[in-house]
Amino acid sequence: MVRLHYYSIASFIFLLLSGIALFWQPVHTILIPYLPVLYQLHILFGLIFTVTLLIPLFVKLPIGKLLRRLDWLLPMVLGTAIVLTGIFLWKVTWFPTTWRSLAFRWHGWISYGLGGWFIIHAIYKAVSYRPANRGINGYIDPERRRFLKWMGYGVVGTVVLTVVDPVRLWKVAASEGANSVSTTGTFAEYYTVVNGYPTMTLSNYKLQIDGLVGNPTTLDWTRFQALPALTQKENFHCVTGWSVAGVEWTGVHLSSIVNLVVPSSAVKYVHFYSFDGVYTESLSLAEALGESVMLAYKLDGAPLSTPQGFPVRLVVPKMYGYKSIKWVKRVEFSDKPLTGYWEQRGYPNEAYIGSAI
Repeated sequence: MVRLHYYSIASFIFLLLSGIALFWQPVHTILIPYLPVLYQLHILFGLIFTVTLLIPLFVKLPIGKLLRRLDWLLPMVLGTAIVLTGIFLWKVTWFPTTWRSLAFRWHGWISYGLGGWFIIHAIYKAVSYRPANRGINGYIDPERRRFLKWMGYGVVGTVVLTVVDPVRLWKVAASEGANSVSTTGTFAEYYTVVNGYPTMTLSNYKLQIDGLVGNPTTLDWTRFQALPALTQKENFHCVTGWSVAGVEWTGVHLSSIVNLVVPSSAVKYVHFYSFDGVYTESLSLAEALGESVMLAYKLDGAPLSTPQGFPVRLVVPKMYGYKSIKWVKRVEFSDKPLTGYWEQRGYPNEAYIGSAI
């Protein structure tokens, strides 16, 4: 059991470190070329950690070998919650986006909590501190039913946090009513491929539209905003696992751009270029003209902030977030495909939600 305990700790440490690397923006940017592999490793570490939690349910437990209660209770309860919320994030199409949005938040906080306990555990081992034989961290028999009960606590806790959402219920009870509490989630992180943001003002913004078109043009901010506006609520999914439910976007549908510049019949693709000078993306013409695809300039009724893509970003709700290029400066209609920034680094061009990455 001691060896299993250390296997569980080791697999969790690798799981935690790979998760931080995927999510934390400074590290995320440095590791961009390795993110697809890192994502698969994170899943692998999660599966190994899951196995270490399940082993006590299927092996013969040692008779007479007493265990410290908290040394096993906390990893079992919190570990079960980490695994379940991780499954919510991994299997994008299996669960409602509202559950997944909450699961991401708790997945991180519970992981930090378990990591904190392991640090405390390591410190008292290092200084040879021994808790009392009785009490909250006293010795107990390693009975299978105890492990089942602890895992049950983790399952129930996960359901309460992600499905019932007690935090929102508390906010509703503390406010004037449900209408005063937003149902829209928040973006977990804003990523950039150049470790910085392009700087511009609306007075000098220009959107270049060219390629195989009859009327190439450059739109200043006034002309761009004069195009027909579309507002819609869509879920947003990042390829690293987190989601935001019910994001309200306002912008210009690509059909308005098509009507303005009149693409040639040879056009099969639409390419997008960012003001950062590095980020590029591409959609087929059919994908670009999808009902929910737009060049957005507002999020939840407010102008985009710079990290969100100010002043204009692409929004492709049916695909993972890396297709929704920010700080759009140019739209090009072409008869040839373009391998975008993320696709050059291993991500698929067909990035529909739920597809393999």
